[in-house]
Amino acid sequence: MLLCPILFGGRAVAQQREGEYQRSSIYSLLVAHPEFRYGEEITEVFATIPIPEKFNDHNLNRRIINSLYHKKKREAKDEPLELTEFLQKNAIARRLVAKWYNRQKGSGAFDMGLIQERGFYDASFQDIEFAKADIRGLAQLADAGEELINNTFVLINDIYYVDKELQAQKWALALDIIGAVVGGLSGADTSGFSDAANLIREIEGFRVMVISHLYKLNFSEEVMWEFYNDYYFDPSATDPAKKAKFDQCTDLFKLEYVGSQVVSSGKTSIKGVNTDTPEQMIKKVCTRAIDKSIVELQRENEVFRVKTPLHTTGPVITAKIGLKEGVSESSRYEVLLRKEVDGRTKYVRQGVIRPVKGLIWDNRYMSVEELAENATLDATTFEVVSGCGNLFPGMLIREIKM
Repeated sequence: MLLCPILFGGRAVAQQREGEYQRSSIYSLLVAHPEFRYGEEITEVFATIPIPEKFNDHNLNRRIINSLYHKKKREAKDEPLELTEFLQKNAIARRLVAKWYNRQKGSGAFDMGLIQERGFYDASFQDIEFAKADIRGLAQLADAGEELINNTFVLINDIYYVDKELQAQKWALALDIIGAVVGGLSGADTSGFSDAANLIREIEGFRVMVISHLYKLNFSEEVMWEFYNDYYFDPSATDPAKKAKFDQCTDLFKLEYVGSQVVSSGKTSIKGVNTDTPEQMIKKVCTRAIDKSIVELQRENEVFRVKTPLHTTGPVITAKIGLKEGVSESSRYEVLLRKEVDGRTKYVRQGVIRPVKGLIWDNRYMSVEELAENATLDATTFEVVSGCGNLFPGMLIREIKM
């Protein structure tokens, strides 16, 4: 499709196709507790849980943090200082920046390929020196820093199994010093399963608690320009001094703590799950619990809220979000028009929409397999609350807190 220009505020703004919008990026880790019951199984399935499609996958090689420390409920929403220290000691912020710029292990050179791809910039964007010498190029570099790199997050999930007895004790499992808890289905003691019926009841009652901690990469314009001036060089001009300086950099790139959330997986239907492979139920429960924690983190922290493109605008308004993203009848979304001001991207609210009762898509993990209501929809239908004017597919919406 040809991009249709839409005039707004004196500047021509290209209509985006649905898939072409700048997503936030996420690096997801697990705090593993192998000594807990099902701890090993949770660790195994975590590696198979995909990053939600509303985010760019910015995972580094390490995804698991082994820890014997566990917070009590009253502490769970405080900054986890031991995890903050882990991120600092392992230079995670610097590694995230290196991934953004496709840093080469040998020479230490950078390139703009990934940023160009995720930001939908043209080929000229690759040449940093050319961009820095051009007013529009400078604006695009700043735009990429603010819209793409500065919206990079680290999500650390502390997931653990809670059985019926521990649920009744309300967080009795959350201790400062963890005792030995045997566990597992993978070659572990199965004496608790006297027969197949007991196994099915155990899996059907599978519950987890998730304590999620969110950090944001600080890539302000000040940080960005210092990076370009003091560290960046492309493959055509190797610079050992800049390479060494970047390798030793400990104070420029930082992760800022945003907040934490505690969620329970609640009751998850066993429908659609093959009880011969209990790991399938574990993955279902953990995937939904992580999605739920992301929703709560977004509601409490505006900086983490994602934009979603409208899928259709006529004859009905739809977007490809649903229960997985926490859509409910009480949800409200602002409709945003993308506008360029001096080469920089700005978003201007055009109006507010809300989901239509009975037409909210159940897009949770395995909802189709469990024959959930509205699982066969392919989007959620919305109606206008106020404003909006002329809508077109690709316009972005973002949840607002009521």
